[in-house]
Amino acid sequence: MREVFKVKVPDEVFKMIRSIAVVIFLFLFSGHLCMVSAAVIKGGTIKAVVKAYIEKNMPWQKGSVRVEFFDKVSDLSVPGNKITCRVMSKSNMDFIGNSSFTVKFYENDIFLKQKTVKTGLEVLMDIVISTKSLSRNIKIDGDDVKLVKRWFNRTPAKIISSLDDVVGMKLRTSVKSNTQINRNMVRIIPMVKRGKPVRIILNNGLMSITTIGLSEQDGMRGDLIKVRNVSSKKLIYVRVMGNSLVKMEL
Repeated sequence: MREVFKVKVPDEVFKMIRSIAVVIFLFLFSGHLCMVSAAVIKGGTIKAVVKAYIEKNMPWQKGSVRVEFFDKVSDLSVPGNKITCRVMSKSNMDFIGNSSFTVKFYENDIFLKQKTVKTGLEVLMDIVISTKSLSRNIKIDGDDVKLVKRWFNRTPAKIISSLDDVVGMKLRTSVKSNTQINRNMVRIIPMVKRGKPVRIILNNGLMSITTIGLSEQDGMRGDLIKVRNVSSKKLIYVRVMGNSLVKMEL
């Protein structure tokens, strides 16, 4: 039978061995950490990512927005090798004026770092302006107005961006040349005017009768308005069909 010898290790020696083991472990562990490289995301890349996000999600036409970065977008050191990023913004963002975006960086869907980027967004929009001085209450013709483009850093109120929405309207106030025309500056010219004569058509399928009446209301095409028959003096309801033309519905 083999005899087993037990050797008692002095406490000083045991402590020394344990210290050496800890040093070796820390060296190996630190060496593993050093193997993880740090990716440097250039500031220009971050700006390009934010611009791409804006162009993808904005309600404006492509090429109609210019982006100004308020602060210098510096390079960002991110620990990892295969870095992906996601740009986030407020859910109710209208993509005009002062805005901020959060760029988050991940590796294998693990969050690493994030950076906030502040911007100013200007949008190029069509507006209607007068080509000359126009008087109050005139009917606007096609040569009285034109479309031009202007930059806005906030959503303009009551903007008109189509000539079709202003030609044929009546101007509420006098304007000078090159004045922007907004919706509160024009009003619709009714096809039938209150107190003015109208032709009343009655058609029952077998015969058609035309008579004259006086309108009790303003009305546009399709409106149901009150008209007083000049002959009978009776008040009737008619449908507006065109300029000073109404039809009595049976």
